[in-house]
Amino acid sequence: MRSPVRLAPLLLLAAVTLARSGSAAITVDGRLDPDYGAALATQSLETSFEDANPAFSPDPVRYADGTELDALYGAITDGVLHVLVSGNLGFCCPTAYAHQEEFDLFIDSRPGGQHTLRADNPAVGWFGGNTLNGLAGLSFDAVFAADYWLGCTVNMASAFAELLPDGGGAGYDLGYNVTGAPGTLTGGTDPAGILAALDDSNGAGVTAGCASASGAGVTTGVEWAIPLAAIGDPTGCVQVCVLAADAETHAIGNQTLGPSEPGNCAFGAPAGVNLANLPGNQYVIICPAPTPASGSTWGRIKTLYR
Repeated sequence: MRSPVRLAPLLLLAAVTLARSGSAAITVDGRLDPDYGAALATQSLETSFEDANPAFSPDPVRYADGTELDALYGAITDGVLHVLVSGNLGFCCPTAYAHQEEFDLFIDSRPGGQHTLRADNPAVGWFGGNTLNGLAGLSFDAVFAADYWLGCTVNMASAFAELLPDGGGAGYDLGYNVTGAPGTLTGGTDPAGILAALDDSNGAGVTAGCASASGAGVTTGVEWAIPLAAIGDPTGCVQVCVLAADAETHAIGNQTLGPSEPGNCAFGAPAGVNLANLPGNQYVIICPAPTPASGSTWGRIKTLYR
């Protein structure tokens, strides 16, 4: 029989291996966790909005004076779609209001959906509940038909809607979050338990303009955790498109992920925007994390000690 003294370190090694191959430990706080892995898309042009400078904000984690989408990270694990958009969500400023932007996240998770957004979707969002329908006429890439929408603006005021082929569908004003982790939304209706959080303190990434730039290396921004049950229980990969717009007029800037090519400035009214006309893909694909073979590590340990 092998010495029992050697069993303890091997069991410790097995426990560590199982922990690493198990579920991702992602905290919804607007900050990049290692379990996201590499960015699925990185911004390649300057922002048509203002460039954020934390020095001008009275509370850099909650407020930024500019908007940019620097990179998109995603993961599906334990029945949850996790998305982090690094960059800044602009609102300037709580003591001297000047402008306010929104992030719009579209999810293609099942057959059907809307390739061009309709004007009779749920009446949810800010400025009178017209946020989603204010984007009517926006068209996506040829292979993308949005089934669900999430929007957010200052204080992570968040909304969610189902996008049915014939309009209608369920929609909710989810609430807001000013406290960060664990991403709980309060003051609204959130039947699926969607989480969202913001860390607006980024001062790096792209600058203002329409020229070539890079959003690489930015690790803070807007983060969501969306139970798969809220988006039709997909069992495979989903497609995600995110863009930034003016929160009042819904005019779309040049910040999309995936990115458009350098030289593109603000796109303007949604009804005149067709992302299929832009080079490249203005969406990313997020797939479930691989599931380790059940008992594989313990099987190897048992073999060693037979």
